[in-house]
Amino acid sequence: MKKILFILIILLSFGVNAQVYQIFSMHAVRVEGDLEAFEKVQSIYMKKVAQNAVDIGDIAFWAFLKRYTVDAIDNEERYNYLFVQSNKDIAAMLSEKNSWWNNASKILSKDELQMVEALSGNFTWTEDTRHLFVDEVSIAKGLGKVIQFNFARPKNLAGFISENKTLWKNHFTMNMDKMGMVNWGVGRKIAPRNKNTSTVVTWDMFNSLEELMQYRVGNPGIVNPALNKSKMGIYVPDGFDNELIFVPITFAVNQ
Repeated sequence: MKKILFILIILLSFGVNAQVYQIFSMHAVRVEGDLEAFEKVQSIYMKKVAQNAVDIGDIAFWAFLKRYTVDAIDNEERYNYLFVQSNKDIAAMLSEKNSWWNNASKILSKDELQMVEALSGNFTWTEDTRHLFVDEVSIAKGLGKVIQFNFARPKNLAGFISENKTLWKNHFTMNMDKMGMVNWGVGRKIAPRNKNTSTVVTWDMFNSLEELMQYRVGNPGIVNPALNKSKMGIYVPDGFDNELIFVPITFAVNQ
C-alpha cells in the first residue's frame, strides 16, 4: 500500500509530460573509507534535511545515488556517488536557500548531529565535480531502481534537442511501459561550459537492472519507427561519450 501511495505522489507531483526537473544539478563525488557510514549519513540524516528543504520549497527534488559497475570492484578511482538536485528556476538555484545542508543543526536533533559527526570520521570525500543543466524535455511516470546517464557533445545541439522533443519523446511515451522505463529526459548543460566537455545529458530510468540491460541490447517486439526518421547520426555522429549506470539509494520529493 505504501508503495502504491508513493507512486501516486510522484505522478501528482511531477506530471507525465512536463519539463519535470526544470533547473537541476549533477554533483558527482569520490568517497573513500567506510562507504556504509557515508551512505548512512546521506540516506538517513541528510535525507531528513533535504526533505525539509523540499517541504518548505527551497528545492524541488533531491536524489542520492551510487554508481553501478559490472565487477563491483572499486579499483579505478572513479566518482562513486552522485547527488541530483532540482530547483524551480535559476533564481532558486542561485539562492542561499539552495544550500539546504547548512540547516542540519536546525533540523537534526543533538543525538543525530553527534551520530553524523561520529560516522563522518570514518570516510573521506576526496574529489567532486558539479554541473548545472536545464531540463529541455522529460517524462516522469515514477522513480525506478536503476538509471543510466548518457553524456554527449552534439555537433548540432539545437537539432539534437529538437529531435528529442518532437520524435523520441513520442516514442518513449508510447513504449516506455513495455520496456519497464519510468523516467526519461534530456538536459542541456548551462555550467560549466568549455570546448571539450559534454553539452547534454540524457537519462533512462528503469524498474530493474535487467530491463535497463535489455534496453541496451534492444527490446524485442517493440517497433521503433523513430529510427527511420532520426538524424542523430548527423547531430551526434560519435554517439555518447559516456553511459554511466547508477542505483538510487534515496529521494527527497514533494509529499
